[in-house]
Amino acid sequence: MSIKPSSSFMKVLLLLAVFSLAPITLYILYTRTGGPASQKELQFQKNLRFAFMQGVDAIDLAPLAAWPYVKVCALESGLTTDEVNKMLGFEYQNIAELHWLHLGDYWSLVFVDAEREASWGRARPVTPVRIPKKDLADLKLPAGAKGQCITRDGRIEITRRSVAVGESPVTVQLVSTVAE
Repeated sequence: MSIKPSSSFMKVLLLLAVFSLAPITLYILYTRTGGPASQKELQFQKNLRFAFMQGVDAIDLAPLAAWPYVKVCALESGLTTDEVNKMLGFEYQNIAELHWLHLGDYWSLVFVDAEREASWGRARPVTPVRIPKKDLADLKLPAGAKGQCITRDGRIEITRRSVAVGESPVTVQLVSTVAE
């Protein structure tokens, strides 16, 4: 006598398999790839890529970002929470959302706006954008620095170099246009 599982049992088994794979998939998505990209991040990366294609040696940052900000900080990967907070100049509450911060394939631009009153109290809008080193650009920081901040009127200086296929030939450096 052969015992054959019913079709409803097989559907339940398939449903359980899907539900058990979902947490594993989310873990891989957030810890291995840096998580999904936001629409702001995708738009900024697209704008930056188009700016790189112009072939100029420097570009203004402000027109590339479609949101308000007063300063932008470039952060190397692998920074601790304390290092990020020190660089930004305040305690960033949503640092856990920077899922790519520990990955060496990315560096980050963190756009910080002025503190303002919101319905729940004082708030400081922050827009983080990850920049993939291989796909978009590498970051050049001052010697010994793990990050750098400039005001809204700053720009990006671009250097290009010969690299192997699959690597970005672009290296960027943040430059302030006002005397510090």
